[in-house]
Amino acid sequence: MRGRPPGDARERILQAARQLIGKAGYEGTSVPQIVDEAGVAQGTFYRYFKSKADLSKALADIFNEQMMGTINEVFQTEKPMFEMMPTITGKLLKLFQEYHDIMPFLEEHSMPFGTSAHAADLREQHYARMAAVIARDQQTGRIRNDIAPELLARLGGGAFMNLARMVA
Repeated sequence: MRGRPPGDARERILQAARQLIGKAGYEGTSVPQIVDEAGVAQGTFYRYFKSKADLSKALADIFNEQMMGTINEVFQTEKPMFEMMPTITGKLLKLFQEYHDIMPFLEEHSMPFGTSAHAADLREQHYARMAAVIARDQQTGRIRNDIAPELLARLGGGAFMNLARMVA
């Protein structure tokens, strides 16, 4: 293994890719560079990933899972939406800062602002969940009910997208 300690090869490949993409960008990073940095053979790369594009989706999926986990954790409470917002904003800011090195790369695949169909699907799921919480709060009188919950959810989601871009 090229002098590297044994360990999870897939995880080493992901870490090496993140480090290299953070420095040189997606187009400036090659599979041979990634495997060299990870200390694995090129065949090992292809055991876990079909292509560099497949690897990029895996990196975005890790980010998306962490982001959705954060959102789901906060939404598990019965707190009003306005009480959730400072908590979720703080946690998401921390996550965005953790991924600032590859945030430009994540623009295609990640939930906050990705252009892929997968990212759009995750975003729609998030908007629906936000809208349900807003509708609940409207029914209890916590939020005024003269604005559609779906619109408020999209406005809030748009604010988070812009926040992620500012941190990147």
